[in-house]
Amino acid sequence: MIGLVTGASQGLGLELVRMGLEKGYQMVAGFLDIPDEDKKLKELKKQYQEQLFMIAMDVTDEEAVNRASQKFKEHFDHLDFIVNNAGVLLESKYDAYDPIKELDIGMFRNTLEVNTVGPAIVLKAFIPYIYAAQGPCIINISSEAGHLGPGGYAYMAYSVSKHAINMYSQKIRNYLAETPGKEHIRLYMVHPGRMQTLMGKENAQISPKESAEGIYKIIEKTMNPMLEVPFINYKGEQMPY
Repeated sequence: MIGLVTGASQGLGLELVRMGLEKGYQMVAGFLDIPDEDKKLKELKKQYQEQLFMIAMDVTDEEAVNRASQKFKEHFDHLDFIVNNAGVLLESKYDAYDPIKELDIGMFRNTLEVNTVGPAIVLKAFIPYIYAAQGPCIINISSEAGHLGPGGYAYMAYSVSKHAINMYSQKIRNYLAETPGKEHIRLYMVHPGRMQTLMGKENAQISPKESAEGIYKIIEKTMNPMLEVPFINYKGEQMPY
């Protein structure tokens, strides 16, 4: 299989790339940058060489993503799965502010650009290769924060962005399900769990490896949740929406 993972330089994205390589898949790692203190993606490149295709990709920049798509086309003719993993959490639970009058609008816009608009840009650019695959799968990484229930205002921008990606995902899923010739394309919005990563360390409960294992079970159809609204966790369980 050939898989694309965005936000692949660290955390869950890096673990998904590593695990895919170990499974023998051809992996495409999209990254914004590789921090000087964390060069594990480059180490994977040295180990796996041509099995790993690294590509710089700012998911908020449509022209940059289109260039990445053209580079992909030089090497591959189809794409078996996409994991839209790139994301930001720019708020902290230790922030004490009025989310109405003290909301940082710049931070709000940036969060939406990365977490909601970014996956739409990536899917638009790479969908021809998904259409060319047999039984492809799209995973949009969401969050439990994306539900409409009580609470969540401590992470106002993040929660709004994750609910928005859920809505986008469901509408795309509806389109695929109702369009002849595209019904076989699976799409899920996945809460990956509270992981021990740079983004999730405040509330960590599991490792990125545990989450990645569950996500691959979904991709590989070991778990195949048949749900009207496939907002699920990494265990394949329905999430409240």
